[in-house]
Amino acid sequence: MTEPPSDGEWLPAAGDLVFIGGTGRSGTHVLARLLDRHPRFAGVPIESRFHCNKRGMPDLLGGRVTLAAFVEKLRDFWWHRVRVDGQPRGLYNLLTRGQFDAALEHFEPAYSPDPVGACRRLFVELLWPLATEEGKPGLVEMSSHNVREAQTLRRLFPEARFVHAVRDGRDAASSVVTKTWGPDSILKGIDWWADRLRAIEAGVRGEEDGAAYALGPEQLFVVALDDLVWGDREAAYGRLLDFLEVDDDAAMREFFDLQMSPAAAHVARWREGLGPVARRRVQRRYEHTLAALERDGNHVARPLLDAYERLG
Repeated sequence: MTEPPSDGEWLPAAGDLVFIGGTGRSGTHVLARLLDRHPRFAGVPIESRFHCNKRGMPDLLGGRVTLAAFVEKLRDFWWHRVRVDGQPRGLYNLLTRGQFDAALEHFEPAYSPDPVGACRRLFVELLWPLATEEGKPGLVEMSSHNVREAQTLRRLFPEARFVHAVRDGRDAASSVVTKTWGPDSILKGIDWWADRLRAIEAGVRGEEDGAAYALGPEQLFVVALDDLVWGDREAAYGRLLDFLEVDDDAAMREFFDLQMSPAAAHVARWREGLGPVARRRVQRRYEHTLAALERDGNHVARPLLDAYERLG
């Protein structure tokens, strides 16, 4: 990472910050674990969320939440929370309370005169010590809303790269219905998945004064999990390396070879427990959904259709 310039802006070097995002249940975590094996990137082991979720930095910079409300949620919910399954989550896993409080002491008085610079520095002070401790120049963050809030994150970090992880919508749906917060059927799960892809598309295609500012291919890359774990895996793996402008590495290659398999990714899990009629119903809903996404011009429609047609 570059040294902070005298104007107080904290900017990672080009390519050193990678945001992975998606709909949820789409492979964001396994991709982050894959990149964490590379000597360039340290993976943030949790979804830190404060920079992209509701009442986070996008809402703060957009005037939809006050500074006090943002700081309150950061000190409480994003510092330590307990999931419905009883598992604790939060930034407390990543740094000491003293480090956390020091970062907020820098942030609060700096926000009013320089909102973007203050948010940028807060992100770096909270998360970049992970890369420093591992002796790596780069960082990978995997909160699911990263791509949805890409326009705000690009404003904070112009040199950042975004990886949109997508997965066969039937498998994503079958995974999400197992969650207490998810839909109660695979058909509803496919609709849930498609709605989130549309919300991501709206975020990627930001507008200002009526002009669209979509991310270009040098900034946004779509990874179909199905291609990485099944089919022409080597080609998909190579495209990811090319986008990130990194060479293959032995530790990353080992993880790819041993941990990213059809069984590990639960490919075609949507078929489990369904009879022939129910399978045909899911199949029709999925095909109609892909066609609708393509008509909408959604940036993931073609990669998903290609994977569907290749893999059957």
